[in-house]
Amino acid sequence: MSKLACVTGATGFVGSYVVEQLLERGYRVRATMRDPSDKKKAAHLFALPRANELLELAAGDLEHDGSFDEAFRGASFVVHSASAVALTAKDPQREIVDVAVNGTKNVVRAALASSTVERIVMTSSVAAVAGQNRPVETVFTEEDWNDTANVVSDAYGTSKVEAERAARFLVQDTNVKLVAMLPSLVLGPVMTEQHLRTSPAVLFELMRGTWPGVPDLHFQVVDVRDLARAHVRALEIPNPSTRYICSSDAAGLRLMAAELKLAFPDTKVPSVPLPDLLMYATAIFDKRLTFGFLKRNLGHAPRFDNRRIQAELGVVPRSFRQSVIDTGESIVVGGYLREKDSKRT
Repeated sequence: MSKLACVTGATGFVGSYVVEQLLERGYRVRATMRDPSDKKKAAHLFALPRANELLELAAGDLEHDGSFDEAFRGASFVVHSASAVALTAKDPQREIVDVAVNGTKNVVRAALASSTVERIVMTSSVAAVAGQNRPVETVFTEEDWNDTANVVSDAYGTSKVEAERAARFLVQDTNVKLVAMLPSLVLGPVMTEQHLRTSPAVLFELMRGTWPGVPDLHFQVVDVRDLARAHVRALEIPNPSTRYICSSDAAGLRLMAAELKLAFPDTKVPSVPLPDLLMYATAIFDKRLTFGFLKRNLGHAPRFDNRRIQAELGVVPRSFRQSVIDTGESIVVGGYLREKDSKRT
């Protein structure tokens, strides 16, 4: 009988692709959801090849201690991809940091209690690596930690740092191996409309014409399919490292917009550049933007060393252009752009 892998956040953007690749490789997959009776939310998973044969749903809630105990029973592997995606909140400590840390603790404790789980792969972020006090030319590696993150200026980064450290504390002195994946901006085809509430939203909003122009923001990008493959490979190789940066090219949002405009001319992708000064002014009122983020990402992107995923996991990330076009194609083909969001020719 094939080994059982449990996936938290299985209906999410990253989790869905992890499920797909596990099924392709013949694993039995137990996907956890707050409400496993919500078949509509999981419909896209059961449309995947081999899902009817190998996929089952189970209950699991990050906010409830012990809720993963039954789901992890008999499992060999856990992929923890569930996470709050909020960047801002009225109470960032409680709503972002505590949710991430306590949820991760619940997952790891359940894995340890199972007595069968051999390895945990958790989805973290390059936000756990890239501190805002480093020179622009810094190339971040897996040895780096974001030591400038705090709840006020970078609650998301803080949540990623503290969640990973909490997980590492729990597995020390055990036989369970913990591997953290550290993705940059995750793009790629969306399987369902709910995935547009996560990182592909940046391209979705461009295609809808939500913004009057395009800021000079730059990001490192990784394709969700490459990221999912890295997760699965980290389950399989005999001696994985403890951390893997998952990133491909650096790309400016203006270049992404130009690629989308060329490929999908009937969408409302703006072409007017937004000045940097306007972005700093916006940050005063829009708490999703911080001065630290703008200083780090306006005009240039943080740089990350991705040699480890290539050398150890055999994952060669595809180009950002391919990820951008494939994301846009999935948005158009999925019918997620309403009539008001597209120009008619």
